[in-house]
Amino acid sequence: MQKTLISQKDMLSYNRDTVLICLALSVVGIYLNGIAAFYQLALSVAAAVLCEGISFRLILKKSSLSDLGALSTGLVIALLLPASAPLYVAPTASAFAVLIAKLPFGDGRNAPFLPSAAGFCFAAMLFPKEVFTYPALTDTASVVFFGQEGFVKGTTLLEMLATGNSLSVNIFGISKLLSGRIPGAAGTVSVLCLMGVFGYLAVRAPKRLVCSLGFLLSAGLTAFAFPRINSGRLVSVIMELCASSLIFVALIMINNPVNCPKKPFKAFLYGAVGGVIAMLLRYFSAIGDPTVFTVLIMNALWVCNFRTVKKEGELNG
Repeated sequence: MQKTLISQKDMLSYNRDTVLICLALSVVGIYLNGIAAFYQLALSVAAAVLCEGISFRLILKKSSLSDLGALSTGLVIALLLPASAPLYVAPTASAFAVLIAKLPFGDGRNAPFLPSAAGFCFAAMLFPKEVFTYPALTDTASVVFFGQEGFVKGTTLLEMLATGNSLSVNIFGISKLLSGRIPGAAGTVSVLCLMGVFGYLAVRAPKRLVCSLGFLLSAGLTAFAFPRINSGRLVSVIMELCASSLIFVALIMINNPVNCPKKPFKAFLYGAVGGVIAMLLRYFSAIGDPTVFTVLIMNALWVCNFRTVKKEGELNG
């Protein structure tokens, strides 16, 4: 059976939106973390673009850079990493995403797994301490790389939830959530910016939000039903949804058009199942932030992605 293809136009549209969103999040990430975040972004994008440009030309005798897939992959991976990650982590993840998760299948429209998710998870398994150790943020916006003198580890929301500690839900606590002044990945911590991403997609690509809403709703309901803190179910929902990369994954990764079904009900169901799996991984796994692994699990489970197609451009059912 051949994997369902989407049209080049739809792929370009998805990648273009992702690149614009990631560039906006990158500005915030650099503001919060300083020059270290810029280095991550530059090296991640360079590795993805170079690997795709050279390998596709040499092996497949074609270029696929025009669909912006490599640029999108490099940006997403960098934004999922802490700005303090050693500079070899992001390029390693991007190279794996392109050379292993994308190249063997011809291009991004045929890849069974989202390349950026595969690349990040590969780096997470290879360098778990570097990937899941986040720097404490200061007003000087100066982040020291992990393992170097002066590095200060921050406490993430996921770590607080795992130990039963609650964030103070007052003006100060809410402002930290909105502004991103909580340790986390470079592009996933500012809830205010992610709300802006939601607004952009609502105008630009509202159909993508069906899957995202299913993901966030099921995750929120799971957090409400099984809170990990004693300060109230509503606080549990706020902390779980805002913790680490959950919203980022919901808005940018779980709804990618190659793997996510197009019909609204199926898209919502796909997202809802993913949301529950993401929460179960949080509850029972020992991984620092297992949210991105949910994307790969859903890519593998959704058998509707594999069926014979009569012509290129047929949309997922």
